[in-house]
Amino acid sequence: MRAFPVGPFVARSRFVWSRFVLVLAIAVLVVSPVSKAQAQFGKLKKIGADAIKDKAKEKMAGKDAPVTTKDGVPSTAGKAAASDSKPVNMTITAAQLDLMLAALTPMASDAEKKTQAKLLAAEHTRKTLIADKCLKDGTNAMIAARKGPNITDAAKTRARAMNTQAGRLSDVTMKSYETGDRRAGAFAQDSMTTLQMQINVLEMGLSCKFEFTPPAVMETMVATFGMSGDLPEAESAIPAATRATFTKYQFALLRERIALFALSSADPTAKVGKEGVFTDEERAALTARAAEIQKLTPYFKNGTLAWVGSGDLSKW
Repeated sequence: MRAFPVGPFVARSRFVWSRFVLVLAIAVLVVSPVSKAQAQFGKLKKIGADAIKDKAKEKMAGKDAPVTTKDGVPSTAGKAAASDSKPVNMTITAAQLDLMLAALTPMASDAEKKTQAKLLAAEHTRKTLIADKCLKDGTNAMIAARKGPNITDAAKTRARAMNTQAGRLSDVTMKSYETGDRRAGAFAQDSMTTLQMQINVLEMGLSCKFEFTPPAVMETMVATFGMSGDLPEAESAIPAATRATFTKYQFALLRERIALFALSSADPTAKVGKEGVFTDEERAALTARAAEIQKLTPYFKNGTLAWVGSGDLSKW
């Protein structure tokens, strides 16, 4: 028994949904929103509001939030006495900046990989759209001419071999659901889907070129959409000392303010709101580490180092 029917029309319809999901994921990767100063400002307000809501929920549940010093270091001297409406302390000090950059600087190499993966993803999407149009136009032309495809024996033999390979990949995909190896499942499904589209092309006697998703793009998708089963990428990269010092919301707010400093330094005309205005002490601390912060600026600009609130810190 074959894992998939060889008939081009049946096979194509079988894979429409899985192909749509993969292309959509790649498209999200390609068009991730650019992190502009105004966007950072908006996210700061949301993070602050979320923090207040969570604090109120904890108090209702009988939990008290840990007290932090002005440097952000947890205090065990007593329980929080602040009101529920008190905002998260987002003052930047030299001590805090040391810890924040210890977390953010290693992300630059990952950000560069993601930037390159976005370029590869964009090119792959472009080629895929061309191939999709080629197959659609070829199919419509045959229907209009009331002619079937002219398939050579060699093409039939190759299609059968590829179909067997697709069947094996289907088994890997199904097994990944049982084992929880979502990375293996994602790679197998991408290869399986692409193979089936290549089989369709062979059986139609066309020359459309469907290519496998580049591995670098797949790896980025796995990390971005949490298919690895590990902690979210940004969360797992944060040093233990940083995680122990800051609350989740404080870390989220401070990294956004650092991004605001980087973006406003690159473009002094950027609108940054009051959160992008720094005291003399804050500016002195940031300026002293400006060389390190500037290395992160391109990734703040292109959205590779951009966060939606504190969602990536869910397991803080």
